[in-house]
Amino acid sequence: MNKRLNAIAALVKDGKGLVDVGTDHGQLPVFLAQRGYSGALFASDIREGPLMAARRTAEEAALTDRIRFLLCDGLSLCPPEEIDTIVIAGMGGDMIVKILDEAEWCMDRRYRLLLQPMSKNEVLRYWLVYNEFEIESETVTEDGGILYQILCARFGGVTRLNDAELFTGKRALCLTPALYDRQLTQIRSRFAHAIAGMEGREGDPRLRLYREILEQLRELEGKT
Repeated sequence: MNKRLNAIAALVKDGKGLVDVGTDHGQLPVFLAQRGYSGALFASDIREGPLMAARRTAEEAALTDRIRFLLCDGLSLCPPEEIDTIVIAGMGGDMIVKILDEAEWCMDRRYRLLLQPMSKNEVLRYWLVYNEFEIESETVTEDGGILYQILCARFGGVTRLNDAELFTGKRALCLTPALYDRQLTQIRSRFAHAIAGMEGREGDPRLRLYREILEQLRELEGKT
């Protein structure tokens, strides 16, 4: 597995059962089974091709009897009573939101969510906070020179974030502070570059918001 998936696997606790949504080649559930995860394991994907690839991965590891494969959109065929962990990784934050929004049963504190967005992290955090999910912890991992954020969330709690923290997460919750600081610098540079590119567009409503977020990012850097 790559470093990104290994970082997700390191956050998994043994339990009742786990579903890997958008499993692609099924590497995560196979890895967990090999490492002694005792609960039920589900691999789901909306496309038949990736699910067949996941089956082959399980076959090569002689683990087809340990993993159940679900051809479905998001969590639509996942049995809620058989799991306590939901992994959704490797897709945009807006797509993760759509999957969670269509599975209202996950709004229950019994479920632990491990979420790894590839983009639009701020959309995902906003949805979680707005829908009363507590962000229990975050991890930043590096893979191939790219920094990825992994969120651990559970329904029924409060997490307060300012606009900048929707992009960065809250440093106090991050288990990898050094990588958090690197990520913070990257995000600050991105906003500074965007503002520079909007020179002469004082009437653009985004400009004021970007400036406010940039100031919050600088304040966060000052606290590291």
